Amino acid sequence: MAIAKNWSPELEGMRGVASLWVFLGHIALLVNCKIPIIAVPKLGVDLFILLSGYLMAKNYIERQDKEPWSAWQTIKTFWMRRYFRIAPLYYVMLFIALVSGHFMGEMRQIIGEAFPSTVTETSRYSDISFMNLLTHVTFVFGDLPQYAYNTALPDWSIGLEMQFYLLFPFIMLLTMRWGFATTLVVLMGLVAVGRYLLPGMYEAFPMPSMILIKLHMFIAGMLMAEAVRQRRLLFVLLALLAPVVSAIMNIRMDSVQIFFEAFMIVGMTGVLWRYQQPGIVAKVFSVPRWLLSHRLFTWLGDVSYSVYLLHLLIVMPVIAFLLNHSPIAQHSSGARYLLTVGICLPIVYLLATLLHRYIEMRGIDLGKRIIKNRAANEKALNLS
Repeated sequence: MAIAKNWSPELEGMRGVASLWVFLGHIALLVNCKIPIIAVPKLGVDLFILLSGYLMAKNYIERQDKEPWSAWQTIKTFWMRRYFRIAPLYYVMLFIALVSGHFMGEMRQIIGEAFPSTVTETSRYSDISFMNLLTHVTFVFGDLPQYAYNTALPDWSIGLEMQFYLLFPFIMLLTMRWGFATTLVVLMGLVAVGRYLLPGMYEAFPMPSMILIKLHMFIAGMLMAEAVRQRRLLFVLLALLAPVVSAIMNIRMDSVQIFFEAFMIVGMTGVLWRYQQPGIVAKVFSVPRWLLSHRLFTWLGDVSYSVYLLHLLIVMPVIAFLLNHSPIAQHSSGARYLLTVGICLPIVYLLATLLHRYIEMRGIDLGKRIIKNRAANEKALNLS
């Protein structure tokens, strides 16, 4: 795959690491293996969020000459790009999850009986009500606590992502009026204040699927993009306000997780920074930069979205099968973990590669064709 002029292959590598983190973290949770950091898959989601904020700001700024921010066509084109990036594969996986929901609930119940600390409400997997379907197809489920965590997919973050896409063009318009740093810092402050003005709303969600709970992390990614673009450390320092906001909001976050949010911001910026002189800092980050640019990691990034949506549909039945047909529950937690990873990893990544090639990429190509045709039609109308 050719890399565009302004594209950093390290970004794909980071996306691959994020999806692998979530995949391995969910296995650790489900087999009750308490591996530090790895067993916190929501940190992998935070890495996805930082990457999303970074990429949206980077691409929007780079396209500004051809796609002016104040033009309604620019906003519509942005939304269409993001919709066709997310929706086609999501709809396929949502259908599979709903059809297999009762079965997945049974598998999850077997796991919960073996490891009581992992118990969850399994009836949510089999909710095929009209409202559950409607809210998921329209991507509004993330704003509704009763539907935000209501399928066998880890799709609460998909609803969160779509909310960010909805707001993003308007955030960029605000930056034109009030300045990039001022606007984003004020928004981070507002979501922190909102936590205490509207505590019930923030606490109603079983997962942080409502945009106000995680907007500060998206904003941190945006600030990092500007830091790298301008090579200004001030924006990195402002991005580090995001973990402070996480601590202030105090929604199911401990001090270790907050530290790792800060670590990811610094580490990601260090890898992506445009070093002009080969100093000590450049040498420190050269190894992770080289590693994340390696074809293996960029491939992990290519299939990351497919892996993210697919993995629980494979992992839960595999663990339940092992519990029913082997003495895995009596093994050490480390042995359970390694066995499950060894079985699930090749299956998940093989199927994810097929999903990426035959569904995900075709959905993206369809979106590009529709956007191109709309632009051609509007140009023809303007000339007539």
